[in-house]
Amino acid sequence: MTVDNPEWIFARAYDNAVERGDEAMRRRIGEAYVPYMEQKFVYFEKQSRNLFGYEIKQVLLLHANTLNADYFGAVADRLIKRGYVFIRLEEALRDQAFRSNDTYIGLGGLSWLDRWALTQGKKGDFFQGEPATPEFVLNAAGVVSE
Repeated sequence: MTVDNPEWIFARAYDNAVERGDEAMRRRIGEAYVPYMEQKFVYFEKQSRNLFGYEIKQVLLLHANTLNADYFGAVADRLIKRGYVFIRLEEALRDQAFRSNDTYIGLGGLSWLDRWALTQGKKGDFFQGEPATPEFVLNAAGVVSE
């Protein structure tokens, strides 16, 4: 994927709220999820332009869960307003960026954009500005960090 995100943390927090019957928290998490996902796209669009000089075809990894069942339509609406159209993975992978070298070796499951940046020798400042999961979502999920 090129748009990395901890959507699974939001989903766990959301499921926890559903299981507790906490409608206010469920709604708060869902309403935070939608703009958060849009900001992830803004960030990875910028990374794409910085690495390749244009916005590559993005690949988003999402999981089948209650959160996405309830809120992916709102996320998709925001992406469409940003000019996105949904295409098959095979079409996205035709973008020349996906032929870039990748020498990253590590434990982290990183975005392809991050992997390519590390391969190109990019350092700390290049990665500044990535949206972080809100603290209340981490807490609601019972997760310490992304």
